[in-house]
Amino acid sequence: MSVYKREDSPYYHFDFQRRGVRFYGSTGETSRREAEAFERAEKERVKAALARGAGASARMSIDDAAGRYWTEVGQHTTNAEDLDRELAELVATIGASTALGDIDDNTLAACVARRRGTFRFGKPELGLVSPATVNRGFTQILRRIFMRARKVWKIALPDEPDWSGHMLKEPRERVRELRLDEEIAYEDVEWDDYRPVRLFAQATGLRRREVVSLTWPQVDWAAGIIRVVGKGDKPHVVPITPEITELLWPLRGHDPVHVFTFVAKRTRRCGKTGKRYVRGTRYPVTYWGWGTRFARDKEKAGIEDLKIHDLRHTSATRTLRASKNLRAVKEMLGHSDIKTTMRYAHALTDDIADAMKARHADEATRRAKHERDTKSRENPELASKPASKKLANKGKVGKGNPAF
Repeated sequence: MSVYKREDSPYYHFDFQRRGVRFYGSTGETSRREAEAFERAEKERVKAALARGAGASARMSIDDAAGRYWTEVGQHTTNAEDLDRELAELVATIGASTALGDIDDNTLAACVARRRGTFRFGKPELGLVSPATVNRGFTQILRRIFMRARKVWKIALPDEPDWSGHMLKEPRERVRELRLDEEIAYEDVEWDDYRPVRLFAQATGLRRREVVSLTWPQVDWAAGIIRVVGKGDKPHVVPITPEITELLWPLRGHDPVHVFTFVAKRTRRCGKTGKRYVRGTRYPVTYWGWGTRFARDKEKAGIEDLKIHDLRHTSATRTLRASKNLRAVKEMLGHSDIKTTMRYAHALTDDIADAMKARHADEATRRAKHERDTKSRENPELASKPASKKLANKGKVGKGNPAF
């Protein structure tokens, strides 16, 4: 592919492949002649690097590569704690001494199969990890390491795997809404300290991690907004509505940093994190802590097949049903593509069905009135008489009156 210009840039860009690896970027040149010269030089550089094969730099072990990625990128992300654990699992699955340049399609296929055969949190009673866990917690992370190795560390990786071929098929994400009867039952058993957390999630549509990690510096009362960092480290703004003010204002003073906290009801040690909680002391609500509390309360309330993430679905569905504004819901959820938001269009479909039913009923009423008026004009004596039996039965399904 020759150099080309993009609408969002004054410079020419290059895009070519060598041994199945794509190399692309800006030439930094506004002249086609100079851009083509830049592209030729870039091709020669790549050709020379590939000719050396998996050189010394490509012999970097996956352990060293993961460590460097953590230092440069991982520790600065919003999900650093989870990423640290996932990187450790990735290194253990591949083998710490395996060279980056030795990870090809065969190696990756074997590693994906190995990771797919592990249990959730190492507990057989929880079942095997999901395809989504393997894709996001293993394959995609390894791909990001490879991408950084190529672009930033300038490591030639001619045998880089075909990543799309190793992504596991995931079931389509369901849209589960918390029904009103379920919400009422849940409120009867819900801890008071955890109610603002749930209601805030339902009001904003934020994800669990975004909710529990909320701090007071993110809440800008003067500007009337809450600043959060969403999925993929994308900045996201949530308006402070009267509903949110009513939820958050009473929580001021509970903790100088964290918005959502709880008071420990007994002294215990968390089996997952090892942290010790003392009865009567206030602590920040954690990702896993809310998950445990939510699971116990929904069981007490007799609610089945409901996850914390469904509160996000509930927020989106209810907001769309009330506003009929799909684009506003897209912005509320922080979706980059409205196609993702379209999964909630069933709320609009229900409204369309109601509108069509209303149209049908109105049409039947108007037609009956029209027929009465017509007969009245033709025979004034019928004006005071009730509608004919045939007209009265119009639209009914029964013996001798089939509906088509």
